[in-house]
Amino acid sequence: MTPSTSILMIIFFFLIFPLVLAEFARNRSLPTLEDFFVQSRKMPSVMVFFTVYSTWISVFAFLGASAYFYSKGPVYMTTIGWDVLFGILFMILGRRIWQYGKSRRYISPAALFEDVYRWKPLTISITLIMFFFTVPYLQIQLSGGAYLIEIASGGLLSRELCGLIFYLIIIIYLWAGGLRAVALADIFYGILVFLSMAAVGILLIRQAGGIDSVYQQIYLLDPLNLKLPGPSKEAGAFLWLALFITVPIGALMGPQMWLRYYAPASKTTFALMPLLISLISIQSLGTALAGNAGILLIPGISDSDTIVPRMLLHYATPVVTALLFCGIASAALSTANSQIHAAAALYTMEIHHRFLKSKASERQLVAVGKWAVLIISIIAYILLLFNPGLIIDTGTVALGGTSQLFPMTLGALFWSRSNKRAGLAGILTGVFFLLIYAFLAPYPASYGALIGLALNGLVFIGGSLLLPREQETSDRIRRYRLEYHNAD
Repeated sequence: MTPSTSILMIIFFFLIFPLVLAEFARNRSLPTLEDFFVQSRKMPSVMVFFTVYSTWISVFAFLGASAYFYSKGPVYMTTIGWDVLFGILFMILGRRIWQYGKSRRYISPAALFEDVYRWKPLTISITLIMFFFTVPYLQIQLSGGAYLIEIASGGLLSRELCGLIFYLIIIIYLWAGGLRAVALADIFYGILVFLSMAAVGILLIRQAGGIDSVYQQIYLLDPLNLKLPGPSKEAGAFLWLALFITVPIGALMGPQMWLRYYAPASKTTFALMPLLISLISIQSLGTALAGNAGILLIPGISDSDTIVPRMLLHYATPVVTALLFCGIASAALSTANSQIHAAAALYTMEIHHRFLKSKASERQLVAVGKWAVLIISIIAYILLLFNPGLIIDTGTVALGGTSQLFPMTLGALFWSRSNKRAGLAGILTGVFFLLIYAFLAPYPASYGALIGLALNGLVFIGGSLLLPREQETSDRIRRYRLEYHNAD
């Protein structure tokens, strides 16, 4: 068997296996909204972990992380800390949202806000913000994954064709089994991602001379490669803090994670997440080793997002490269499938059902959700064709945008003085500042995300204290909290 044949077989298996899993999911699916969007709230803990992990680890965390280590020094090691923070917050917030969702049958990612605050302008604004910051992030996932498979195939499959194939596969298994199909595919993708991140780091650091030799040479080249604020002198403690806070909070507030709060079969699942997510963070050593090896193996590359593919093409065999490229592409597909699915839930429940067909039957709404998967995929594919995007820049802006929902989420869960008008003012303040900062300021977008989040919180808290108490909202928050504690 020739190397080219082996490569095509690897790619074929990588693309087809999720469809096999989709058939398994289809045979167990029910024609209900709860089954299509939240797996009938019966997802077992193993599936929850893998689908959360695979959704959390995107192409941003693979190619983008290596690029940061290559160009900005050690600042991205904050990822170890934010993995822990992500796991802890997923447990604290997730089990409350799970209980609320189970009691009140939440399906849409915006359902908590609608139920607690009961103000259409707020629900519409949150829905639009989730859409606005999710679709560009979705686009870079598939753009990065398609780019890798194009290279792995030796140019036989173009980036545009690979992107189209990815979307078709995602559409097929989402139509077949909804969240159940996504979660099964995420087990496959998650295993590939973890093994590939570790393998890439080990392979490339060995090619560069081994860990001791590499870090000694890097230190001699420029000690700032190994300490803050990095060789560019812009990646200091503030960027470390900004990434540590905004990346995990932004991911937690993404619509795809809300469906994973609703889906578990048991509340005990949430107690496992901090430990499992913290243990899995050892994968970050792979991207650190790969990025630092690149400083010696391919110095002076301006497009740092491409350093891992460039090194693998030069220092690994074609078959190994194809295997690892499929593993990296798994990080893209496992996030993209969840984002398409969550965006479809938003459209179905918050736009179509609320404003267009309020009397639609459940079976009709399931059909709408499936068609929404198709339309959202088409929109994202058009963006892929005309705007490949920068992984780090687009990713940090997207996560910074969804992080602006965090103060109002805390308010809905914990603070009975929360005011919906103050909350909306805070969200709009944070989003507006982030966008202005991202387009105009010559500094990392994470700075704007953190500052915007702080301004958001100040407006929300200050406005809630200054404006008259909203008694009905306050009573609901207190009642829901009491019901949650009584359920324990």
